[in-house]
Amino acid sequence: MKIAVGAMLFEGNSFSLSRTTLRDFKDTYYFEGEELVQALGEGAVEVSGALSVLRAYGAEVAPLIATHGGCGGMVTRECFETLKRRLLDRLEAAGPVDGVFLALHGAMICEGIDNAEVELLRAVRSLVGAVPLVITCDLHAHIIPEMLTLCDGIVGYQHYPHDDAFETGVRGAGIVIQAASGAVRPLVHMKKMALLISPTMAGTRLATPMRDIYKVCRALEELPGVLALSYFPSTPWAEHIDGGTALVLTCDESFDKHDELLTELCERLWRERQRFLPSLLSIEEALEQGGRIAAQPVILSEMSDAVGAGAGGDSAYFLGAYLTTGLRDPLLIQIVDPQAVSLAKTVGVGGRAVFHLGNKIEPRHGGPVPLEAEVMGFHDGSFMYSGGPMSGARSSVGDVAILRGGACTVLATSRSAYEYADEQYKAAGLDVRDFKYVVVKNPMNFRQAYAWAPASFALDTPGSGRADLTRLPWSQCRRPFYPMDDSPVPIYRA
Repeated sequence: MKIAVGAMLFEGNSFSLSRTTLRDFKDTYYFEGEELVQALGEGAVEVSGALSVLRAYGAEVAPLIATHGGCGGMVTRECFETLKRRLLDRLEAAGPVDGVFLALHGAMICEGIDNAEVELLRAVRSLVGAVPLVITCDLHAHIIPEMLTLCDGIVGYQHYPHDDAFETGVRGAGIVIQAASGAVRPLVHMKKMALLISPTMAGTRLATPMRDIYKVCRALEELPGVLALSYFPSTPWAEHIDGGTALVLTCDESFDKHDELLTELCERLWRERQRFLPSLLSIEEALEQGGRIAAQPVILSEMSDAVGAGAGGDSAYFLGAYLTTGLRDPLLIQIVDPQAVSLAKTVGVGGRAVFHLGNKIEPRHGGPVPLEAEVMGFHDGSFMYSGGPMSGARSSVGDVAILRGGACTVLATSRSAYEYADEQYKAAGLDVRDFKYVVVKNPMNFRQAYAWAPASFALDTPGSGRADLTRLPWSQCRRPFYPMDDSPVPIYRA
């Protein structure tokens, strides 16, 4: 049995002004052919899980490419076409295969393409014919009906924060093996609601409706014929005309209860829709409450600038606000600003200068913030993820300068990278425990990664990853949809 294995992941943000190139994919991880097997065979990503299953079954692996572009603004058309061609060239060179496993994110947005994953799947299907094709997707994937016609199985992450990429690969590859051996004949069914969910309120480890659905789906997967039952509250920041939350069932053709099962799950989620509305604090409210807490650090989540939501990571909005308060409590914040890093190199360690920080990728909410600061040191920006969907993978934020002005310490980076915990701070020699306030730029991971901290607050600040979905400049998503509109019964997508 020969199984083709590949991965092409990216999570987009339609509200971001940034663009994503081939360099961004290579800065996270990029492997081709046998290099894929060597680099990821003992890793923790989806492909790693798939390879472990295929080894156990003695299957021959036809390695394609495996890459992750992180999160950001639209992928350039040139980048997408290059990645697609490299994957297809290796698939064609592999000759006939008995099955295909692909790890996709499901929320890639690309210049000039309605749905990048669908375009890739069409091309793969045209090459391999009717063999089993199974994809795994991030829980925040945008699933549309055509995907169901192109795939024999769709398997999503079970957890948010995402710490089960390896296990998801195991589940997806298992379905490929079962289908290729004739043990099952899988079909994919879906129901989708016009329900957009702010990720900060949709964790599966917290007391949320997604936690309830997680438990129900795990129980239903024990039913005979059910192969995978996945929920996809698609990332709201990748705007689509038919955006929403999909419930997707991969089952053997013998299972005939798919419609009633999916309907019940949808109705259950819809009844709980108001519990998804986020509880956010203004900067003033967060600092006032944080000031009453003696211990440190107090974690402040500026999710509106979350790289994991596709924002640019260059917002200095909080820094500017903090400087106006006159507070002297130590603050640590990360800002993407290659110009500041370049100036710091000119000044040198121990030198001082006025740095005009941030708000250059995303200038819509204020200009660069001036800060007279001393250059405390430099770092090459490389780090290893300690958790999440890229656990164990090495990445980089490019050259880094550590700047200190008054009570504020700024980790200025040359480029953005998905943030899971404190890896990027730690790699630069910064200990979050040394600061009263630590700004993190992610919508959910901070709740798990910093669960030990005395307190954490979610901020309501402007940006392309804003958690309050009612305040985003929607232009494409077809109305009605929740939370912009409401209905006592589910609003379904066609």
